This record gives sequence, structure tokens and C-alpha cells, in this order.
Amino acid sequence: MKNTMKMKSIKNGLFMLAAVAVLSACADPSASAEKAEKAKLRQSYSNCINTADGAPDKLATCQVILEKLKTIKEHQAFAEKETVSVIDYQHCLTARKTGDGQAYADDCSKIWQEIKANNSPAPTN
Repeated sequence: MKNTMKMKSIKNGLFMLAAVAVLSACADPSASAEKAEKAKLRQSYSNCINTADGAPDKLATCQVILEKLKTIKEHQAFAEKETVSVIDYQHCLTARKTGDGQAYADDCSKIWQEIKANNSPAPTN
């Protein structure tokens, strides 16, 4: 009796495993492609920031990517926060050009470091 119940349990487990495998094979491939595209856009923004070296003209390109990120639900919170940082940095650069350069240099540097830190690759352990 116990062996029969054990066999049924094993059969049910195998059936469930097979069902999950079949259903996952039928999953919408466009959904995973869309998810990969969203992740790729986020990576493109990080790459843009990491190669911009704080140059305002290069940041303008990054800003375009950031605007696209704002339209993606998963990235909205990050994009909104990052937009504030980038705008603060651009204002800082403008103030530095028109005012006391040394007074703003430290502030600009801190803002830029924060932007870079938000977009640095995660350390692998």
C-alpha cells in the first residue's frame, strides 16, 4: 500500500514537472525579448554615463536614453532620481563657467561622483 502511494506521488511529481516544462516552452518569447531590451536600455545608459567623463555634450545623449527609461515602469524611480542628478550637474557646470570656478569645482565633482556611482557595474563576489 505504501509503495503504491509512493509511486502515485512520484508520478504526480513527474507529471507536474512535465507540465511546467511544457508551459514554460509555450511562454511568450516576445515578453522575454522585451525584458531583455529594457535591461539593455538601462545598460546603455550606464555605459553612456561611464564614457561621458562629465562632458555636457555627451550628457545630452545620456539624457535622451534617460527619458526613454522614464517610460519603463521598472526603471521609472531610478530615471526620475537620476534626472535630478544630471540636471543638478549641468546647472553646476553652468554656474562654474559663469562664476567662481573653484567654488563650484568641488560641488560638481561630488555630483558627478554620485552619478558615476549609481551607474557603476555591481561588484561580483
